Amino acid sequence: ILRFCLNHKPYFLHGILDQGYWSDGLMTAPCDEAFVYDISLAKGLGFNMLRKHIKLESLRWYYHCDRLGMIVWQDMVSGGSTYHMPWVCYMPTLFPHMSAHTKDNHYELFSRGSEEGRKSWEQECLDTIDHLYNVPSIAVWVPFNEGWGQFDAARIAKMVAKKDPTRPIDHASGWFDQGGGDVHSLHNYFYPQSIRPQKRTVALSEYGGIAWPMPGHEPPRRTYGYGTAKSRAELTERYQKLQRDTVLPQLKNGLSALVYTQVSDVEDEVNGLFTYDRAALKPDPAAVRAANEALEAEFERLTR
Repeated sequence: ILRFCLNHKPYFLHGILDQGYWSDGLMTAPCDEAFVYDISLAKGLGFNMLRKHIKLESLRWYYHCDRLGMIVWQDMVSGGSTYHMPWVCYMPTLFPHMSAHTKDNHYELFSRGSEEGRKSWEQECLDTIDHLYNVPSIAVWVPFNEGWGQFDAARIAKMVAKKDPTRPIDHASGWFDQGGGDVHSLHNYFYPQSIRPQKRTVALSEYGGIAWPMPGHEPPRRTYGYGTAKSRAELTERYQKLQRDTVLPQLKNGLSALVYTQVSDVEDEVNGLFTYDRAALKPDPAAVRAANEALEAEFERLTR
């Protein structure tokens, strides 16, 4: 079974999806301390990784990840024209096995009809690696997410590996897997999870997303998430059950990395661990940490 390693020892990468939005600054943090706050709270809950989702953050954020010891999975920024949502979202969600056999050289289906646009994205991808290459905390590059603007992902994985042979690559996070890179990357919000060992290490690179519009912090319109809890106690219980009954049994089958959705609520997405304004932690922190520590302990038992 292939595992991620740190310093030549198997290491369980347990992270949170981090879109990098703030209620008072949108894509700009209100202050340097806001970076420290998010990273420290994630560590305090027992997470050791953040997946910076389709965004390049201020270099101060990466500095604090380096300083505080938080591993980073770095997404490339998506591109392309207007996405065909039935194709890149609804179809893979409802029929995940179909997406695994779809080639991503059908450029129009993936909103990548412009050759100039594809070339521009490739250059920006390489420029991103140059920009962030010396950040010690970055452990994995993620060129594409859920087919949004994806194209020639297997070739892109080789391009990224040539540019930076020191880091693994999750070439197609979620679906439309082209067999490239180092990670067999799955997203699952709706189905019972069954993992089998693969030729690449296996990551559940998005899951969870349990919503709870916390009273006093909910947006003034409809809310969004993957299953909705009705109270803090129910949210906590569902998190514990997800980790204990769905995730933990799959560690022995090769599951080696997790990315829970997500750090904080973002406007109508109320599936964060924290509220959008960071004023409240939604589930019980001791219960979350205990569930996370149980996963880490089981992983260590399996790999010792």
